[in-house]
Amino acid sequence: MLTGLASPFDPYGRQARLFPGLLTVFPVLLCALAWYPELLSGVGSTLLTICSSCGLLYGLSSLARTKGKQVEERLLNAWGGWPTTLALRHTNRDLDSHTRQRYHTFLANHAKLTFPDAASEERNPAAADAVYASAIKWLKERTRSKEYTLVEKENAQYGFRRNLRGMKGYGVTLCMLALVVCASGVFITNLDLPSQLTERPRETLTSILASQSMPRWSALVADISAIGGWLLIANDAWVRQAGFQYAEALLACCDRIGITSSGPGRRKAS
Repeated sequence: MLTGLASPFDPYGRQARLFPGLLTVFPVLLCALAWYPELLSGVGSTLLTICSSCGLLYGLSSLARTKGKQVEERLLNAWGGWPTTLALRHTNRDLDSHTRQRYHTFLANHAKLTFPDAASEERNPAAADAVYASAIKWLKERTRSKEYTLVEKENAQYGFRRNLRGMKGYGVTLCMLALVVCASGVFITNLDLPSQLTERPRETLTSILASQSMPRWSALVADISAIGGWLLIANDAWVRQAGFQYAEALLACCDRIGITSSGPGRRKAS
């Protein structure tokens, strides 16, 4: 079903925008389906299709991008600029000086720009960054084709992590809500649970485990796992890693342009 629902989205849109939105609401959907499996019936499926047709998925993906852009603005201030710009600075240590100089020489020759040396960069960092940004813009336009699939994949990976980080607040809140709902469902079906746990803890726990179906326990475990994922994985460092991996893949194209034909351009969203 997902393939059909996601068909209006291009590959980047699905991975970087739609998937973060879906992962955010997944715990609530899983909880609802575990407790109310009849939602998968014809009526539930029809309602889902209608909601999707009315722009639900597009709205969810748009929200993920908006929240991701807000996070990105904060991260860029913390990093000191775009990873691609940082990689070209003389002060950057992620690239060795020889590789950086090779990239500078290539971009200066092909993009018709005058690259600053280390002293000029130190005297006027803003002017140096403007040159680097222009060079990166030129390079992006030359790598929008099937010849540079790694760049496209790393770009989508960065977009996915950035947008998922942006949805973190919603994700944790919805996971906690789903967790409370699932736990409350177990409690409601065993109203005398506190007294039973006090008097016969082992027998009561065994009875509780047997009283609920496997899908309901699976939903509960999934909610707890999702909370752990949001808190431990979807952080600023995770986004930064993807950003610099994209910068590395993009700049590495300097060694390929001219060797492989770029072909017709293909847009990569951001």
